Amino acid sequence: DIMVEKIMHRQGLVDKYIGDAIMAIFGAPSRDPDCAYHAVLAALDMLDGLAEFNTHQVEKGRKLVDIGIGINFGSVTVGNIGTERKMEYTVIGDRVNTASRLEGLTKFYHQPILISDTIHERLKGRVPCRFVDKVVPKGKSEIIPIYAVKRSLAEKEAEAWRIHETAVSRYFDRDFTGSLDLFSQAAELLPQDFIIQNYIFCCRGLKQAPPPPEWTGAVVFDAK
Repeated sequence: DIMVEKIMHRQGLVDKYIGDAIMAIFGAPSRDPDCAYHAVLAALDMLDGLAEFNTHQVEKGRKLVDIGIGINFGSVTVGNIGTERKMEYTVIGDRVNTASRLEGLTKFYHQPILISDTIHERLKGRVPCRFVDKVVPKGKSEIIPIYAVKRSLAEKEAEAWRIHETAVSRYFDRDFTGSLDLFSQAAELLPQDFIIQNYIFCCRGLKQAPPPPEWTGAVVFDAK
């Protein structure tokens, strides 16, 4: 109930439930030129709702609930799909599958929300974003840059994210020494940050064993 309310409040349409997952659509059936932004706001609202829910879980001595959200943008087939005996309004297409893959990657990167580059470029700086990685999800062939988002940043966090941005640029330019120094600076501000620590681990490994010329830095996943 909490999650569905957050989605619908931001003009989202709950398409279906898939096990314990919710598949939601933004920008259909009514066109919404700012659907990417609204989808991200809905995701942030969902995290707020989850935090409140988990507060009650603690009070009742119950286990905490965790979620992952993947958001993607692009052209899809949308409409009433099926047969005369069974038909439903839904969306299908590669972009839908990619959103599902991003949701799965939230576990690996320890991020509650992951968005694709197609979402990131449509946010226009209205939400704090941090580059996470270049990935090739299971079943895909193209490299997809992915980002994490937050509603707001504390002062230390904002500074760490700024350092992280420069460090990432040097990392993919193969300057592993320079990027390691910068990631280490960011780690002093956010010592428990998984993404920063993961880059530090990679930098150290690549310094010892430099990658081949065709290296893109993308992580290829063979599992959902």
